[in-house]
Amino acid sequence: MPAMDRPADWGPADLIDLDRYPILDPDSPRGAALIAEIRARMAETVLCALPGFLKPEVMPRLVAEAEALVPLAYRGPAEASPYFYNYGTGLDALPAGHPRRRKSPRRLSQIASDLVPEGALIRRLYEWPPLATFLARALNVPALYRCADRFQGLNISVMEEGGCQQWHFDTNESNITLLMQAAEQGGEFEYVPLIRSAEDENYDAVRRVLDGDSNRVVRLAQEPGMLVLFRGHHSIHRVAPCRGKRRRLQSILAFNTHPGVMGSHESNLLHYGPRVALFPREPAARQAAD
Repeated sequence: MPAMDRPADWGPADLIDLDRYPILDPDSPRGAALIAEIRARMAETVLCALPGFLKPEVMPRLVAEAEALVPLAYRGPAEASPYFYNYGTGLDALPAGHPRRRKSPRRLSQIASDLVPEGALIRRLYEWPPLATFLARALNVPALYRCADRFQGLNISVMEEGGCQQWHFDTNESNITLLMQAAEQGGEFEYVPLIRSAEDENYDAVRRVLDGDSNRVVRLAQEPGMLVLFRGHHSIHRVAPCRGKRRRLQSILAFNTHPGVMGSHESNLLHYGPRVALFPREPAARQAAD
């Protein structure tokens, strides 16, 4: 009986359509062409979507495993600014309409990394070294390391009907997501490429987006099994409101270019709830602050 007929025996390589995406052979002509295409798309549009990265036949089990964890998801704040929670940034000194003070609805729950079982397919994929090796090649960085944070490494985002995520920027330069289940309607990923830079926050342009200006907004209708690589540190983005009774389930795979990266304690409390305080703060070589 082929391995794909025995779900209990599936390994990470069984989940991926390796004929379409030869990630295990990056130096072959087809592998090199795939990496070159991803790099070109990222350079041109800051985003590369790989539809059908995971095989259709594995998606029902991925969804079932995620659905079983939904009761453990933490609701989190109902609204947030594009810059998340602005720790120590002196917001009171800014005008009332300043983008750093503007909050928008955030209607989602998150399943923290430590709640995803060791045997879950999505964890086995996330912890599979060849995936990190491929992603590093695709993003043109020397290496990628799984996030060392107990809560932030692997997350599953859960959106019910009306669920959405506010316009925001990412802390990390690159963000990697994999959609497991789409909402019946809505739930598109929307972004404005490179709206700010290291030299210029471009608050006027950010303000226009928050006010509803969609002239520069790019929309991506994700589909189950699609892997998305996105440079979100300088590109504001959101998830549009979901409609229908089917949950939108998306995994966030956190990788860093340095080992030992931890999230901030304040961010963990906000995203994952009071239980975070039950765990000691772990030392880390580096810390990422939202």
